[in-house]
Amino acid sequence: MEISELVRTLLAKRGVESDEHITAFLAPDYDSHLHDPMLLSDMDKAVERFFAAFDAGERIALYTDYDCDGIGGAVVLSDFLKKIGYDNFEVYMPHRDIEGYGFHASAVRELAERGAKLIITADVGISGVEATKAAFDAGVDVIITDHHEAMGEIPRALAVVNPKLNNYPFAHLCGAAVAFKFVQAALAEGKRRRLEKFIAIPDGWEKWLLDVVAIATIADMVSMTGENRVLVHWGLQVLRKSPRPGVQALCEVARVRQREITEDDIGFSIAPRLNAASRMAH
Repeated sequence: MEISELVRTLLAKRGVESDEHITAFLAPDYDSHLHDPMLLSDMDKAVERFFAAFDAGERIALYTDYDCDGIGGAVVLSDFLKKIGYDNFEVYMPHRDIEGYGFHASAVRELAERGAKLIITADVGISGVEATKAAFDAGVDVIITDHHEAMGEIPRALAVVNPKLNNYPFAHLCGAAVAFKFVQAALAEGKRRRLEKFIAIPDGWEKWLLDVVAIATIADMVSMTGENRVLVHWGLQVLRKSPRPGVQALCEVARVRQREITEDDIGFSIAPRLNAASRMAH
């Protein structure tokens, strides 16, 4: 790339110096600048258990946080399940005032009573030791997808997918992005198994999920480097033409031109409205 000395100096102050890193920083490429999702901790176990549930038609509960990141993770996972024609699932978000933040044992028992055999979390769960134990006691398997630091004992879930738990090349993904990596891995495995519902999905379909991943990444204020730059760069492209009625309505009420939406529009106009929802009601 033709880069002026001024820009090179500014990038160098941000730790971006080699031509390779400059290209990745200024022109993120979806295919070459994202890491293999199977490098994430326990991803192989998570994918294997998901397909066991898929084959058996088990009820799946998606347990997510109630902020932009958790909502984004819920959309990513639920859109994926709908795309593969799997409708035996529900989304559970705790009530901010009544239950509070976190992965709760009481909610796990409620989900088990409603027939859930597998719980997949997004943006929550890394501190849910008691909830995971409650799930085990109820005969429910748990796949945790989270991005928060493990501050104490790691829950004994069937799989704990978290970029901070192993030597994954980029540790700063938000929760929705970790859920997105799970979807990437599951789609690839479904196609490898030659499953009809997966083969019918066009290659690259998951890119349409990047609109909510971009919102979540910006709202969670994680480092805008590495994979996050790729996800947000392409997520903004998707957002500008997103057919989601919710996105269109948010842009209208916030007086944001959807076709020209920027990260500032998300950070100051879209994300605060999404985060406000759980402060007003369930």
